[in-house]
Amino acid sequence: GVLGIVTGKGSKDEVRYMKSLAVHHWLFEWELPDTCLVLAGDKLHVVCGKTKAALLEPCAGKVKEVAHIELKVRTKPKGDDGSSLLREILGEVKASFPGAKVGVPLKDRHEGPLVEAWQKALGELGLDTVDVSPGLARAMACKDDAEITHARKAANLSAVVMKKFLQSEIETIVDEDKKVKQSVLATKCEDVMLDPSRVGLRLSTDKVDYCFSPIIQSGGVYDLKASAVSSDKPLSSDVITCMLGARYANYCSNVARTYLIDPTPEKEKAYAALLKAQGAAISALRPGKKLRDAYAAAKVSLESDGFAGHLTKNVGFATGLEFRESSMVLNLKTEEEARPGMVFNVCVGLSGLAGQGEGRAQGQTYALQVADTVLVAPEGQENEVLTRESGKGWKEVSYFFKDEEEEVRAEGKVQRASQQVLLDEKLRYDEAQAARQERQAELLEKTNVETLARLTAQNEKNAQKAAKADKAGDPVAYTAPRNLPVGSKNSLIRVDQRRESIILPLFGYQVPFHISTVKTISHTQDGERGYVRVNFVVPGQSFGKDQAPHLHRHAAATFLKEVSFRASNSLHATRVVQEVKTLQRLFKQRAAEKLDRATLVRQEKLQLTRGRVPRLGDVMCRPTLSAGRGRKQAGFLEAHANGFRYQNQKGDSIDLVYSNIKHAFFQPAEGEMVCVIHFHLQNEIMAGKKKTKDLQFYTEVMDAVQTLDAGRRSAYDPDEIEEEHRERERRNRVNAGFQAFVKAVQGIWERDFRQLDLEFDIPFRELGFTGVPHKASAFIVPTVHCLVELIEQPPFIVTLEDIEIVNLERVGFGLKNFDMAIVFKDFDRDVHRIDAIPTDKLDQIKEWLTSMNIKYYESKMNLVWKPILRTILDDPEKFVEEGGWEFLNLEASDSEDEDEEESEGFQPDSDESEDDDEDDDEDESEFEDEDADEDEEEESDLEEEGKDWDELEQEAIEADRKRDRGYDSDDDRRRKPGAKKRR
Repeated sequence: GVLGIVTGKGSKDEVRYMKSLAVHHWLFEWELPDTCLVLAGDKLHVVCGKTKAALLEPCAGKVKEVAHIELKVRTKPKGDDGSSLLREILGEVKASFPGAKVGVPLKDRHEGPLVEAWQKALGELGLDTVDVSPGLARAMACKDDAEITHARKAANLSAVVMKKFLQSEIETIVDEDKKVKQSVLATKCEDVMLDPSRVGLRLSTDKVDYCFSPIIQSGGVYDLKASAVSSDKPLSSDVITCMLGARYANYCSNVARTYLIDPTPEKEKAYAALLKAQGAAISALRPGKKLRDAYAAAKVSLESDGFAGHLTKNVGFATGLEFRESSMVLNLKTEEEARPGMVFNVCVGLSGLAGQGEGRAQGQTYALQVADTVLVAPEGQENEVLTRESGKGWKEVSYFFKDEEEEVRAEGKVQRASQQVLLDEKLRYDEAQAARQERQAELLEKTNVETLARLTAQNEKNAQKAAKADKAGDPVAYTAPRNLPVGSKNSLIRVDQRRESIILPLFGYQVPFHISTVKTISHTQDGERGYVRVNFVVPGQSFGKDQAPHLHRHAAATFLKEVSFRASNSLHATRVVQEVKTLQRLFKQRAAEKLDRATLVRQEKLQLTRGRVPRLGDVMCRPTLSAGRGRKQAGFLEAHANGFRYQNQKGDSIDLVYSNIKHAFFQPAEGEMVCVIHFHLQNEIMAGKKKTKDLQFYTEVMDAVQTLDAGRRSAYDPDEIEEEHRERERRNRVNAGFQAFVKAVQGIWERDFRQLDLEFDIPFRELGFTGVPHKASAFIVPTVHCLVELIEQPPFIVTLEDIEIVNLERVGFGLKNFDMAIVFKDFDRDVHRIDAIPTDKLDQIKEWLTSMNIKYYESKMNLVWKPILRTILDDPEKFVEEGGWEFLNLEASDSEDEDEEESEGFQPDSDESEDDDEDDDEDESEFEDEDADEDEEEESDLEEEGKDWDELEQEAIEADRKRDRGYDSDDDRRRKPGAKKRR
């Protein structure tokens, strides 16, 4: 047979379901517009443009090896409709298959020159066509593992949006009696489905879409078809039916729920029958069974409950790359059999039910509907409901507001409904906190084990570094005495720039010191004389990596710590001090540059792509490539075969290869003045004359500083409105440009660099919080793999995999802010502290840390982490044996201390214990007796006095008068206990 698939010009503005497009996604995982596929026997002819031909031609060998089909790609010139190529292919097909018909999806409607040329060529050659849509549907019905994964993600997104967003919105609208249009609520659902991070899902936004506009109906008007639309009427508090469907990687899903407000017992009975019927339909979808059996099972179930007359014409259909497969509808006419791997939308509805409510609901008809995406399981296993995340039990969909009010009045309760809500929220908070603490306890053991293994390896690595540093040798000023400069007096301090040394006169001799051994030098003037003081680097002044390596090798040696000289010539002393400080600065710069060159990793060479490449114009770079502090230079960023190239207007450029990218971020201009693409690198590169590990490309969507007129401007000022409109248009235009560039680059990574596992992270602003990661307050947001702040400079980026634990410091009652100390798995890195985080974000951060499997602790004060980490590194085994990081758990340690105090308080007295402690008691008895006597005297004085506040105040005034007259003495003060008490 012969199969022909022709597609016209693509459209990005609407969701289109066509069999030909589904075949493209099934074969190529991509839509190829303006392309013709002709499968004849063991040959597949493709007519397409130059770009698509370049993608398909390399696949010919693989197709021949796997499918035993010869792939022939024919390129049609630009502007040509391909009619000559089509006539040539169809002529060859007609000669090879005389009398054969060409199978095409007849219901597809494409437009374009290639489609018109295809229809014309078929007519000229006299070839008849036949509809092959059912056969194509049957071929694509059973999903493989990758397709099932896509279906699961799509179904989970639908269920989570239904549960966490739409149901929550409906509860708020009904509870607060708001007037919200059903169409507006449906539009909000669309926005959430396009941004899964709003409901806590980490899905690529490039692969996410909605199958149809969500359908929300209430108020007695219901249409249970999938083609229905949400009306502009306000949402009514009676029976609310909701249906929505999300797509992931073009695979569809569907979920429908009915929410009942103050339902009657009749409605509860009808809903129970509905759930029972859907369960029967799902159970009937078994391998080898007819699809009509599902409808029959649902109808039999409803007949027993008396609702069969209200059942819709079908109970669902097969779904996948197309939302609704018309040849596999679950009704009484479909003879197709179910097979493992098929995915169905099982949707059961009851329409035209008579209402028996109160008020406006009285006499109204209503409808019930429930739908789920179901995967047919192999024989011996139960079918899997992919949308089970959205509950459909009676308690989860029914709300009783009137009954609660009546019960409160009947029982005479004083407690209001709002207090009950607060109690429920507290119970939910306690449950969430308990679950979080349980998860944190599990993380403790895992963290301690990983810490021990890692620290053991890190100690070995540090030992190797120390051995390598020992081989580096000590700093040498002069190799022999003859190299010292001659011809100068031995009483002068001199600086040798060439040898990087300072020569000091000590006991009549010239003693050289390398500049690296000098810590500080200072000059002070005392009258006519000046003094020069030199401090040297000695052991014990610093810890860890800040300490000079040669000090470890000579720890037992005698060091000169400080020396002072009296100078008769103050000008010479001042000049020497300045020369030494300059030499120190130059030496440190040279050492830093040498270290940078030694640690710099050489990148692979950038391979430029010929022709059109993804390009982002009018962007600026951080750090700047030009030297100096001139005006910021805009430029363009291009994505080539193996990396990026950025070039500004001055011609300065920088290359970044994909293999050196550790994290990539895209942050649109939402609530910010810039749109940002940021790359965090594996290894540092040179940007201009600076070494950096972060490259950022950004465009400002509005001016950071605006001049405000002296006069007040009206909110209805036409100029003001026009200016806001221009800013909004610019923001949308910039965001769209960045989004298109990111999508193009993501396509290159997924196609050619799958092994790098690169993906643009988009920050979750809903989980963000303010804090001070460096010097300025900023808005810090988590992503899938990191915790970042990209707007303020320098950027703050912490990879979650690098975090050992997090300690939340200064957490206590009455404090408005707290700090977050991040301890890294590499103990050589300094602990990074984020200061001044608002206390109201504490629970949110705890929940996020737990979801990321990061162990956290709380403390009431800031800790000094350097000595703590040094102690842990010295003996990691002892650290783990003593409980590991549990020493930070102050609540546990406080409870242990209380237990010890209580146990000590209940110990019985014994003669042996008195004998053992007798010596200690004698040493302290003198002080204890004195303290006891003083306490007894004070108590007896207070008991004897028994004076009120007025008497004490009067005695204090008299004591002040006597002191003013000058005869108040110590004896007087001892005789006036009132004055003592006033103190």
